[in-house]
Amino acid sequence: MKRATKTILVAALFLLGFAAVPAARAATIDSEEQAFVDLLNAYRKDLGRTELKISISATNGAEVFAQNFSENPGDSNVCIHIDTSGDAPEERSQKHGYYFLTENMGWGYETAQQIFDAWKASEGHKENMVNSGGRTIGIARVYNATAVGKTDCNGQTISSPWFWIMDISDEGVERLIGNNLKTSELYSTQTYRKMTVTVKKWSKKAKKYKKLRYGEVEVYDSHGRLLDHDIADKKGKCALYILGSSNNIVIKAAKFKGNSTAKFSLKGKLTSKKKVKSKSTTLKKNIKFEIRFK
Repeated sequence: MKRATKTILVAALFLLGFAAVPAARAATIDSEEQAFVDLLNAYRKDLGRTELKISISATNGAEVFAQNFSENPGDSNVCIHIDTSGDAPEERSQKHGYYFLTENMGWGYETAQQIFDAWKASEGHKENMVNSGGRTIGIARVYNATAVGKTDCNGQTISSPWFWIMDISDEGVERLIGNNLKTSELYSTQTYRKMTVTVKKWSKKAKKYKKLRYGEVEVYDSHGRLLDHDIADKKGKCALYILGSSNNIVIKAAKFKGNSTAKFSLKGKLTSKKKVKSKSTTLKKNIKFEIRFK
C-alpha cells in the first residue's frame, strides 16, 4: 500500500550551537531525485517562492536518514523523524552541517511524480515543501529490497522497496560557521550565477558610508518572484545565486531592529561582471548597493 508518513512540522528558525562539520563528500543525485527537485521548483515558482538549490551537506544528511529509515521502517521513533541513534532532524542537520528548516519522509513511491503528488496532497507535507524561508534542499531516494514484507509503523505490510527523505535548509553548511553560502556547497551539476552584494548606509556621524551588518538582502525578478535571499555578514556582504540569464532584477535590503523593518529597493538592468553603485530613491535615501556578478 502506497502511503506517506504523517508529518511532524519541525521548523527550527535558529540553531543554538553546532557540532563539528564533517568534510562534505560529493552528493549523488539520481534522475528521479533531480526530477523531484525540478517538480518542486516549478511548483514553488508558481507560488513566488525561491528556487531551491541542491545542497551537498543536506543531501548527505537526507541519504543517511533514508537508509536508516529503510532498514527500520517499523520503528515508531523513526516514523516520527527520530533515527535509531536518537537524533531528531535538528541534531542530524548539525552533524552533517546544514541549517535545518523542514523535513518530509515517505515510502512506497518509486518515481518523483508519485512522491511529489503524495506530499502535495498532504497539507503538512505541502507546507514543508513550500516553506518561504527555504534556500537549499537535500533529497534522497533509497532502494532496500529487504524492507518488502516487513510491517511499517502504521501496521501495513511494505510492498515497495523505495524510501524518500526531503530536507529543506536555509543556507547549508556556511550558515553554521557564520559565512556566506559558497559555490562548493551546491551540487556540482547545478549552474548558477553568483552575485555578491555589499550594502552600505550613510552615517551622518562618521560622514561616510558604513557597511550594513546583518541585514537581509533579497533578489526578485521583474515579475516579483523571490530568486534568492541572504543575511549579510559582519562586513555587510551577501552571496546570492541566480538561475537564468536575466539581469532585470530588484534588490531589497532589510535591517531588523526589534519589530521594525526598513526595506530599500534598487531596480535596473545589471551587466555580468559590472560593478554597480547606486543610491536608493524608493523608500529611503542614502543607501548604497555594490553589486558584482561572477
